Formats: sequence, structure tokens, C-alpha cells
Amino acid sequence: MKNTTYNLVGFLILVSLSIAVVFYKPVNLGLDLKGGISLVLEPDYGRAIRHEYERVARLVEEKLREAGFRILDVVAYENRVEVEYLEEKELPQIRTALQQIVEDANIEQPREGVLLLRFSEAYLEQLRRSILDQTIEVLRDRIDKLGVAQPVVTRLGGERVLIELPGFLDIDRAKRIIGSTASLELRLVIDSSFSREELERRLTKDTEILPSREGGEWFLVDRIPVISGSDLKTAYTSQDEFGRPAVGFELKSEAAGRFGEFTSKNIGRRLAIVLEDRVVSAPVIQSRISDRGQITGNFTPQEVRDLALILRTGSLPTSVSILQEKVVGPSLGRDAIEQGVKAGALGFVLLLLIVIARYKTAGVSATVSILMNALLLWAGLAGLSATLTLPGIAGIILNMGIAVDSNVLIFERVREELRLGNTLRKSIELGYRKTLSAVWDTHVTLLVASLILFQFGSGPVKGFATTLAIGTIASFLSNVYYAKVFLDFLAKRRWLRL
Repeated sequence: MKNTTYNLVGFLILVSLSIAVVFYKPVNLGLDLKGGISLVLEPDYGRAIRHEYERVARLVEEKLREAGFRILDVVAYENRVEVEYLEEKELPQIRTALQQIVEDANIEQPREGVLLLRFSEAYLEQLRRSILDQTIEVLRDRIDKLGVAQPVVTRLGGERVLIELPGFLDIDRAKRIIGSTASLELRLVIDSSFSREELERRLTKDTEILPSREGGEWFLVDRIPVISGSDLKTAYTSQDEFGRPAVGFELKSEAAGRFGEFTSKNIGRRLAIVLEDRVVSAPVIQSRISDRGQITGNFTPQEVRDLALILRTGSLPTSVSILQEKVVGPSLGRDAIEQGVKAGALGFVLLLLIVIARYKTAGVSATVSILMNALLLWAGLAGLSATLTLPGIAGIILNMGIAVDSNVLIFERVREELRLGNTLRKSIELGYRKTLSAVWDTHVTLLVASLILFQFGSGPVKGFATTLAIGTIASFLSNVYYAKVFLDFLAKRRWLRL
């Protein structure tokens, strides 16, 4: 009797704590219940690989010339780097040097005086994975700073990204923040003109032509930036000398020293502030600038806030394209919740009537266990800050069915023991002992299956797996352990009818 009392006290404490959690910490609702935005993105792997070839070409040219080889030119293309050399006798040494500079590359000689360098398939695959992982990390950081509750940023398939923003309905702002690469660069201006054709006559492999933000003017700039987005320490909203919205930024210490030396040598020349491959402004360097700068232009206050947020979270490794966009209105979620509550209430009442009619006071005990299971499940979702989705509601319904199944299995076994002539207390003990292994196996199997679904699934599948995992643990605690406590209590009071 003492053990039963302790267990009932523990039951009351557990229920009270669960009610407190549910009351003070509401469950987060997913996109399909709360409304919001869903986007499917794909990074531009081709552009990223091309930039990697350009980086390797600069590195190869620098190292080969430092080693004293007579190199005519090193040119990067979309799928290769071409090295042109003068002396055929230097070919073996150049090959060896290239293999040391770029280990994961295949080296070919299509003709005399030229070597081709191509990345291996293993390296390209690793590069794609790295681009996808970095894209997800940067986007997750941006969205967290955007203030969206319980967003979803996850891998979709092998090369795409799924983003869900519950409660966020401004699709244009979401696309602007998520789709921006934030590739801020400061480049020296060689020349500018309103005619692109005029600048093309002076174009070399070390320069590039970029348009202005408005598109009316063209700039011939150095291809290699002095400062890039990775050199930023922070970015913040500011105002220019005319009181217009602007973005201020600070540089890291190493970049500040490099930038200070550069600006002191180029006083009187123009410096292009390049964002998303467009020149937003090109001020004249008036004096030495070290660790601070400002991005000005025809920005709105909202654009300035978003740009500062994007720059603070860092740039994407490459541009992304939005393959699919979807806005879910909140009214659909409200309808789903209302229908789910009505269906759940009706189903529970029918279940209550059937179980009590079938198992009498033991059915009342089972009903209390099922209610406890539902409370623990809801408190678990709230306490873990999990997100409830429409498939998650399906997981809850499945969990309720499992809870009833466990009680039915145990009750029928207790009835068999009673028919064999055992006393009520002994029948309860034997019934639980003989069915425990089957119930245990069922719950463990469900828990393992839900963990696998959570690990390898995405979006709705994870929502289903979350509720199923929490519900399985709650079911074992309420419908197996405490269900026996309730039966023991009723049997000792001679109130049990089965």
C-alpha cells in the first residue's frame, strides 16, 4: 500500500509539472498550422566551381613564377586551368610543382607548351557538399537573426535546401534576405563610362566590367578585391552626410592594416563598393582609411536594416536560385486545428465509451492513463521547443491508438488469468509480467523507427517523427507503468471490475 501511495504522489507531481509547462510555454506551430513561407533553393555549383578554378589559377601563377619557371600565362576557364610555358625542358618540374600546389587535380598536355589542370571527381563532389553545408549554415544564421520562431533550414535531397518560415508572410523580403549572396567587395576603379563598349577595349584578364546599381554606368575594376565580405568584423545601420540611410561596417584587424596601406597609396583614385556584382557607389579616396567604412546609395530604411543583417551573417559561398516558393495562409492552419480538435474530441469520447463499456472500472483506469499520456506528450513538445505540424498531429493520433492497444493487451491477459482461477491481485501481476515483453518490444521498435525518421527525414517527416518519439516514451510511462499503479489502487480498494 505504501508503494502505491508513493506512486500516486509521484503521479500528481508529474501531472502538476506537465500542466505548468503547458500553461507557461505554448507549443510552437509549424508552417502548415500557423501559415508562412516555404522555399526550395539550389546553390549555383557551376559558378562556385568556376570561382575555385580562378582562385587556383591565381595561386598557380604566383607559385610558378616564384619558383622561377618561365610561364607565359595562366588562364582559368569554367572547367579547367590552362598553363602556358616557354621551356619544354621545364615540363617535368612544372608537373611536379602543379601536383604539389593542387593535389586533387588531373594534369594533361593537349599540345606542346600547354598543360591543363582539372579537378578530380572526388574533389568536385567534396566541393559541392562543402558549398551546400556552408549555404545551410549561413542561411540558418540569417533566419535566426530575422526573429522567426522555429524555422526549418535543412537539406533536401543531395543538392537543394528547404526553408520553412512559420508565421512570416512577407515573401519579397524573405527572398531578398535569403537569396542575397552578400558578396561585398571593395575594388579599385580603373575607369568608368556610360558605354560598355568603350571599356571593353581596355579589358584584360586582371580586370572586370561591372554595372552600377541603377544600371546606367559601367566600371572597369580590378578583378581581385582589396576587401571582401570575409574581412568584415560587423555591419550596422548608419546615415551618410546628407542624413540618408546607409550601412556602416568595421574590418577585422588584419584587413584593416591591409586596407589602410592600400588607401594611402591610392589617394585621389576611386574605390568601387561592389555588392552582388553591382557597383553601389564609387567614392574618391580622400585620405587613409583603416578599419571603418560606409556603404551609401539610394537605400530605403528597410533595405539598410536587411543589408546590415546579411553582411553580419556573412556571404553565401555562391549565388542561389529559388526553385519553388509557397505562401501558406494562416486561415488554412486555423481550419486544420479546428477540425483536428473536433475530430480528436469526438474520437476520444467514443473511445471512452467503448473502453468503459468493455472493461468497466478498468476502462476508467485506462482512460486516465490515456489522458496522462496526452498531457505528457504535449508537455514534452512544449518543453523541448518542438514544432507541431499536421503530420505531427497524425503522430499523436497514432500514439493514442498504441496507448489503447497496450491497455487492451494487458486487460485481456489479466482476464485469462482470472479464468484460470487466480485471485485478482495475482492475475494483475501475472498479466503484466506475461505481456510486458511484447509491450516493451512494441515501444522500443516505435522509438527506433521514429529516431531513424527524424535523422534521415525532412520537414513534415521530422514533425511526425518528433511527436511519435515523445509519445512513445510518454505512452510507456503512463499506459504501462502508471496503468498498473491505478489497477493496484482499485484492486486494493475493491473497486476494480474487469
